[in-house]
Amino acid sequence: MRTGNYAHLKRLIQGRVHMSEELEFDDGDDEYIDNSNVNAFSPMRFNTMQRKVRDLLSDYVNKELDPRPSFQRGFVWDKGRASRLIESILLNVPLPLIYTAEEPDKTEVVIDGQQRLLSVFGFVQGKFPREQQIFRLTGLKLLKELNGLSFDKLEEGQKKAIQDYIFQIIKISNESHADVKFEIFERLNSGSVTLNAQELRNCVYRGNFNDVLRKLAQNPDFRTILGGSSTTSRMQDAELVLRFLAFYERTYLNYPGAMKSFLNDFMNDFRNISAEKADQFDQVFRQAASLSLSVFGSNAFRKFTLGRPGQTSGSWENQLNRPLFDIVMWGFTRFDKNQVINHIDEIRNSLIELMTTSTTFVDSITAAVGDKAKTQFRFELWHDTLKEIILSPKQGRTFNSKIRRSLFEMNPVCAICQQAIHTLDDAHVDHIKPYVAGGATDSSNAQLTHRYCNLQKASKQG
Repeated sequence: MRTGNYAHLKRLIQGRVHMSEELEFDDGDDEYIDNSNVNAFSPMRFNTMQRKVRDLLSDYVNKELDPRPSFQRGFVWDKGRASRLIESILLNVPLPLIYTAEEPDKTEVVIDGQQRLLSVFGFVQGKFPREQQIFRLTGLKLLKELNGLSFDKLEEGQKKAIQDYIFQIIKISNESHADVKFEIFERLNSGSVTLNAQELRNCVYRGNFNDVLRKLAQNPDFRTILGGSSTTSRMQDAELVLRFLAFYERTYLNYPGAMKSFLNDFMNDFRNISAEKADQFDQVFRQAASLSLSVFGSNAFRKFTLGRPGQTSGSWENQLNRPLFDIVMWGFTRFDKNQVINHIDEIRNSLIELMTTSTTFVDSITAAVGDKAKTQFRFELWHDTLKEIILSPKQGRTFNSKIRRSLFEMNPVCAICQQAIHTLDDAHVDHIKPYVAGGATDSSNAQLTHRYCNLQKASKQG
């Protein structure tokens, strides 16, 4: 066994993970770029060791080695591939490194090498890991005479060769700093498809908080907004829940300008969350998800795009937008449910207005979204908007939602371009006699237009 340093480990790492379906976001990944200095933390602590199959299997049986932690995919190899691994062991072919990590309770979890270990464990124990049927070798090309045999049918020398086969192990110590550990996990999975940030957090910051995130991610209203699936691969749904809880608990005022560090620190602090705190998080998340669905329906957390020349109709985008998710969910924790319900149309229309008229707001949810100043700007702008709607409603030059809905139901045709308006969200109400010329803000002086057409008219007049 040999203790190594961080630089040595970086040279050893060659990870692989599976391809899986993901949620799609339209705000990019730049907010996850973290310029924190890993070298500022204490060195990585790990051990390199050689361990026999019989010893690893003993730890597995005694629950001291966990090859199936919650962040790992299930066993996916077929019998042919697992059989060829056994053949390689019998031929004494060197196999890739196994990576493990030590937990606070001294349990050892497998980071990379689950399929290999479960295959050899299953063969020695006589059961194929996936179907739990008798594991008989199949598809062997060099040791064809062993095809059809289970472990108990092998010669004693062959059994011993398997049990005494030595795996090379890299074991990451629990004493390693969590942030450095996170960086190592990223490097461990630097293959063609990498583990995403939340999969890594689930691995590094193990504790009952992971269970809380997974439970909240199954909230029916939240799942309806995401698309109705009961599961979302790659834990992106859990990361959205984590974002909400971090901004709810610490607010945008304590956001440091690096999303990865913000979420890592929060995950680490609450990894062993109390039952009382978990209940509080459950209540606020349920309210925020319920109100998001009530106000925005299946379009919640998505951008509304204005029409353009030759295509005056606007529309909702399909991809999720994380900055919108942050401010919408957080905003609904600042007011009572009845306050929000009484202003559904105004709230919905106001966010659409921001997305179609404020270039600064649009920039804050689409480019360099992890920037601290942009994050603070969008949170404060949306909170101020909600306060004005809920606490200080004004008529002024803005037509109320009842007039807009009435005009749309009566004749959904744009008074400017004479084309159909396909959705209420794309409808603007325009003053027939301009407001600045003394025109009243009532139904007698109202005409329905596309948002695009009305904004174009205003820009020409301005």
